[in-house]
Amino acid sequence: MVQEKTTQVAAIANQFIQHARYKLTPREMKLILHMASLIKPEDSDFETYLVPVKDIETVLKADDGKKHGSFYERLDDLLDSVTSKKITFPTDFVLEGTRLRGHINWVAGAVPKYSEDGVLCVEFGFSPQMKPFLLGLKERFTRFELIEVARMKSSFSIRIFQMCKSYYYENIRHGRNVMKVGVVELKERLGIKDKYPDFRNFRRKVLDVAKEEINEKTRLQVNLEFGRKGRKITQVHIEINEKSGQLLEMEGEAAPTPKRTRKTKSKSGGGFLTRIDTLTEAQRRAFNHLSEYGVNLAVVLDEVLPIIKGSELDGYEDFFVTYMLAFFEKKTNRTTSKDKIKAFVQWIRNKRFQEAGLYASLMEQVIARKKQLNEEERGNRERARKMTAQEFRKLLANEKNIGKHPLGEPTYSVKSKVSANRRKAEVKEVKELFEEGLPMQDEFNLPHFRKQHPKIYRKILQERVVALADLKESSNFDQLLQSSVTAYCEQWWKQQQG
Repeated sequence: MVQEKTTQVAAIANQFIQHARYKLTPREMKLILHMASLIKPEDSDFETYLVPVKDIETVLKADDGKKHGSFYERLDDLLDSVTSKKITFPTDFVLEGTRLRGHINWVAGAVPKYSEDGVLCVEFGFSPQMKPFLLGLKERFTRFELIEVARMKSSFSIRIFQMCKSYYYENIRHGRNVMKVGVVELKERLGIKDKYPDFRNFRRKVLDVAKEEINEKTRLQVNLEFGRKGRKITQVHIEINEKSGQLLEMEGEAAPTPKRTRKTKSKSGGGFLTRIDTLTEAQRRAFNHLSEYGVNLAVVLDEVLPIIKGSELDGYEDFFVTYMLAFFEKKTNRTTSKDKIKAFVQWIRNKRFQEAGLYASLMEQVIARKKQLNEEERGNRERARKMTAQEFRKLLANEKNIGKHPLGEPTYSVKSKVSANRRKAEVKEVKELFEEGLPMQDEFNLPHFRKQHPKIYRKILQERVVALADLKESSNFDQLLQSSVTAYCEQWWKQQQG
């Protein structure tokens, strides 16, 4: 399969991005991302992928490193190295108290071949063990545009950028934008476990270089802070924000490279996080629905939420968004997730949802849904619309109402930021980051819950299928159902814990 001339986007599972350990040169990384961009969302198995030699030559020319020798020699060297590079990653299997690692290769082979059009190519095949990380990705994955990665010169910059981007888009909707990684763990992920024993060298040659390139050449803005144990630095805290006004468009067009500025320490929380913190409970839920659907955070905050207004919708914004998405799903003829997101954003910008007839119809559905709420639920929604989501959840906690469904749907769990619990929360977050698959006893984990309480899980699943029956035709129904089931299971679990 030869690549079509479209925007090159590679999709990779977040679990792989956050936990795999390997070291590649910048040109090897770019070549593998180029190959990954050839995989189609509907592919159920790997094909062999034909990459024109002229495309590989572009990768080689962009490399600031090794350039001696003829093009043939450099091409042969690249193919030899990329087929021999290995990946290790932690598994869920334990032997004599030690977690076993998985060992796989990136590429199964690289062989010169002519395409049907007579173009000289290299035929690549991914290692079969890479299937779970590149094929059939429905959730918990991140897309990387090659045009963005191509600007970076350091392999460490590319790798850390991948980790930051996957962490940010998975966690920002829950109010988290600081990725905390142990120094030893981070070095292992970067494939340099035994290098830079002096942290000052590690910071100067790896962290500072990555920070500068990410801030200068991508849509993200990062800031570094460090955690200590005594006098020794043991953790790297990477605060991640998205640049407003310099976002890459959904079509993949590159924004102008931002000018370099003096190093300044950004305020905790950053632009988007600060704005999210001002949302009411219903607005926050609407924000969660849209961001989980895939809509850009800036579009949600600047273009979607502002059109939901009026006394009938104040405090019920999440209902309105639910019916917006359901109506859009019924009417759109787009089939892929990416195309649907583009079309939805275009509907917003063309003011389709603000047409009098459609807006009134959606409002009527919200009013009908409101009538189904009981007195307590309506009363809590009235209270919630006058304060931020964080204030409302704190109020519920103080009233010992956690575990109930005050708004007709369970609240999203948010980690406590009370200073007395900060250290405990940090330990949990770091442990969770590196020990996926081994849930802590005081942290909710859905797969673990299903094994421990299969009857309760099935009962909640059946109830949520009935409750969301009116959205069953939506293409994102499975995602909505899973989010709802997870939230209800977590609340049942918390009730038993408490």
